Amino acid sequence: MSKIILINCPPWGVVMPPLGIAYLSAYLRAKGIDTVVNDLNLILYQQADKLEKAYWNLDAINKISPIDIAQNLFFSFKQSINEYIKSLADSKIIGFSANNMISAAFCGIFGAKIKQFYADKIIIVGGPGVYHSWDRNIADKTGIDFFVIGEGEEAFFQLVKVFIDNRCTKLSTAIPGVLSAGKLFSPRRVFIKDINSLPFPTFKEFDLKAYNPNSNYHPLPMLLSRGCINRCSYCVDWYMCWPFRTRKKESVIAEIKHHLDTYGVNNIEFNDLLCNGNLPHIESLCESISAENFGINWISYAAIRKSMSDRLMQKMKQSGCNSLCYGVESGSDFVLKRMNKNYTKKDAANVLKMTHNAGILTRINIIVGFPGETNDDFQQTLDFIYENKNYISEVTNVSAFVFMPGSDLGIYPHKFGIRFLNSNLWTDEYGLSQKQRIQRVDIVCKLIKEIGIKNLIINCQEDIVNPSDKKEDIIKIASVENITIINEHIILQNFESLKLYKRPKVYRKTAAVLFLFIFSLLINFYLQFLKKNRKSIIFPGT
Repeated sequence: MSKIILINCPPWGVVMPPLGIAYLSAYLRAKGIDTVVNDLNLILYQQADKLEKAYWNLDAINKISPIDIAQNLFFSFKQSINEYIKSLADSKIIGFSANNMISAAFCGIFGAKIKQFYADKIIIVGGPGVYHSWDRNIADKTGIDFFVIGEGEEAFFQLVKVFIDNRCTKLSTAIPGVLSAGKLFSPRRVFIKDINSLPFPTFKEFDLKAYNPNSNYHPLPMLLSRGCINRCSYCVDWYMCWPFRTRKKESVIAEIKHHLDTYGVNNIEFNDLLCNGNLPHIESLCESISAENFGINWISYAAIRKSMSDRLMQKMKQSGCNSLCYGVESGSDFVLKRMNKNYTKKDAANVLKMTHNAGILTRINIIVGFPGETNDDFQQTLDFIYENKNYISEVTNVSAFVFMPGSDLGIYPHKFGIRFLNSNLWTDEYGLSQKQRIQRVDIVCKLIKEIGIKNLIINCQEDIVNPSDKKEDIIKIASVENITIINEHIILQNFESLKLYKRPKVYRKTAAVLFLFIFSLLINFYLQFLKKNRKSIIFPGT
């Protein structure tokens, strides 16, 4: 009898197996805990007809709320899900992996349904989709017992160990990183200090041939590091994954060798926020990969860094680097500074040129409409793209700036001149509207089309549609091609969550009173010193 089953909940990608739940499974097995992994996301995708596959197009979130998508996805496969639930009878503990807001909502619906069949099951949800309170708020908590916040390996292990060892049904003591579903505030976030202590995923729990059907490209995901060295003002990923830590190259080499020997896989996608956070490390790793003569191809995200060199780019190419995606974001030095980027547009142009000259496909992301971006700043971004067109293989993502509550910009919007017009709309100090941000996205897309650069994703805000209950209407809206719009409306509906991040007035008043108290003590000590040494408290020189 399997006590624990880990389930990857839809919707998520089907190109390769999910990395997060694979790491969790490997960790639990290393601790001697019997674990089964099911990729429900892939199972349902395989059953979906051509129209139903639209649910896996995450672009749908730009038109429909995550809850509506999750509900319709669930009920479209209700019969299959009910049959699947019967297979969970022998599993005491069920872990869900939620990778986004839609899957977080799906976990709530799915968990409630499981509880109807088996009320005694312990259901735990983790993953980036439930990291923030506003994401967890959209999930039905009647079907969820616990959330695991942050890096889940050790927290999940400590939680399930309580239930396995003590055979209890309730948690009596607090576990860092574990949140009971009924509580509002997050627990202290935990992270794995030494990621080299984690066993790497073997993916033996997955049917690798089932991923990315009808294609010869079957990659496996890997990590070189966790965290990010940058602190971009608009980003929440660096906060979720902080601090930056790298794996030893020996461990990375061993994992690559395992995948080659066991599965014959020679395509690797490094899922790091950036592969070049530690330049000496990535250079040494590339040398080792080349020395092993693996013959692999790999891709990754990377950051623009001034200290990158032609020598490093050549070594990355020789090790099998096929493509790098840089978050350039803007061609304006003023905007880059407001984004808290550690480079100028000149630095970015140099890195793109080095990458291209090394024979590596160069992809970039662009954000327009950042708070404080003027028409001149926007024109500089257009000029940057045009001037560097020969070094850019693809503009992977063109985004209208999206307000994320958990970012520095979300915590201190006043510092960036943000002014909220209502719960759904905001403007900046220059009065830049959402309509103007979308127009700027259109202009960028027209430019890159005219100069022959590929574009994969477009992110911008549109009005949220309230669809009817008909499945056909949901699928029709979800089937919009070549546009992915982040649901800013849903995020701002939970704007009350920002109170968790804003410094309350009581805090500021307390700080002011404390400052005055300390200042008065210093003055008092000074006056006492004068009285003792000069027999007077008259200030010198008066």
